[in-house]
Amino acid sequence: MNFRSSPLPKHDPRDEWRVIALSLLVAFLLKQIPWQGWALLFRPDFVLVMLLFWAQRRHNGISFGLAFALGLLADVQDGVVLGQHALSYCVGIFLVQHFRRRLAMFPLRHQVLQIFPLLLLAEVVALVAGWLSTRTPQAGWVMASAFTGTLLWWMVAYAGKMPAARTG
Repeated sequence: MNFRSSPLPKHDPRDEWRVIALSLLVAFLLKQIPWQGWALLFRPDFVLVMLLFWAQRRHNGISFGLAFALGLLADVQDGVVLGQHALSYCVGIFLVQHFRRRLAMFPLRHQVLQIFPLLLLAEVVALVAGWLSTRTPQAGWVMASAFTGTLLWWMVAYAGKMPAARTG
């Protein structure tokens, strides 16, 4: 028997983009579920959570163009004012990119405390954009949505730190 180690496989950067694309597709599919009642009020913005996760995790980050395009798709999907989610997603991406080094300093359990205000601010931006156009605000539920979004971000970030989930 030969116990020599085999050379490590080369890292293909396209693999990571496939994982990112797949996770964003799953986020859009989860957004398609017909949420009703209390579940609708506590539903996190799955796409925003995934965008923030990948913007924080990748050094290159997620571009504002991608965030804006996904926001426009989310606007069409939800039937809201065109640009409401796009503005919210861009604000979220900007904040994560601005605070990336700060987030990296903390362990995962403390990063959650940093992500919650970012998600809350992005949700408030979407709320204000909708309120200024035509929709009546439901401000109390923004906090619940940001809280469940933070829990979702923690689960995704925890799963991303597992050895089997690493792409590189």
